[in-house]
Amino acid sequence: MNTPQQIIESLKEKIFCRLMSSPISGVGVFSIKKIPKEINPFPETRPTQFFGVLADLIHNDHDIPDTVKKLVVDMCPEEDGSFWFPDYSLNELGIGYFINHSKTPNLREEDGDFFALRDIEPGEEMTVDYSTYGALNL
Repeated sequence: MNTPQQIIESLKEKIFCRLMSSPISGVGVFSIKKIPKEINPFPETRPTQFFGVLADLIHNDHDIPDTVKKLVVDMCPEEDGSFWFPDYSLNELGIGYFINHSKTPNLREEDGDFFALRDIEPGEEMTVDYSTYGALNL
């Protein structure tokens, strides 16, 4: 469990973004302070592993509501016929799951982490090119 001092340090050094309404699509991630180039603006606070589930198993299961299937399609990258899930519930998705797509992004993805391609100013929306990590073929 975090101490008050650890919370204060996290606020100073690890909190860079918040969710807001996006002009790109629905909800987006916006910087609330300057993010230097090469910084990961959403450092994970717990180890995360990803595992694949065959897409056909999800698409063909009639007991999974269509609205839940849409959540899987929207939030779990599909690659080689499998959806890739974090090892925790989709009810616990981190802020990075709400990054919108752009062909001129300000973030790059590397092994599930995101890094600033340049200095990002407060108020800018975080974007990534989805096609660089298999989430969508855009």
